[in-house]
Amino acid sequence: MDKWWGVTLNGDERAVKALSELMDINKTLFENLYKVQTDTIEELVNKLYEQVPDYEKKFLKYVNEQLPNLKRYLQVELPYSAQLISSIEYEIYISSAEIECEYPFDARDCIITFFQRAPEIIDLYKEGLSAEQINLV
Repeated sequence: MDKWWGVTLNGDERAVKALSELMDINKTLFENLYKVQTDTIEELVNKLYEQVPDYEKKFLKYVNEQLPNLKRYLQVELPYSAQLISSIEYEIYISSAEIECEYPFDARDCIITFFQRAPEIIDLYKEGLSAEQINLV
């Protein structure tokens, strides 16, 4: 159980490990970006919403609105798929480059991308599409 995200990852060990690593990176992005640590993502969003400027509130509102959808997608049984794992590893590569949050807008972009791409990758895998159809570039 990943308490911070509020989900339990199940399925193939390699796929779960890769997705768990991506989730950890995004948790660290949040923590480094805002210099705040909380027990859950909901707690983080609620705590920050009262403290941040308006342009940040739009970002936090997006995260809060998209979180139920993301959680629903993360609760699937992850099968072994080299394509699925490769897609997740690509996202890890991109996101881990921003872990220090030297450029806050890039770090926010990585978080938004995680919220968008995780459901896309899982959906496309479930539909049985190939890596080329997932269009990683």
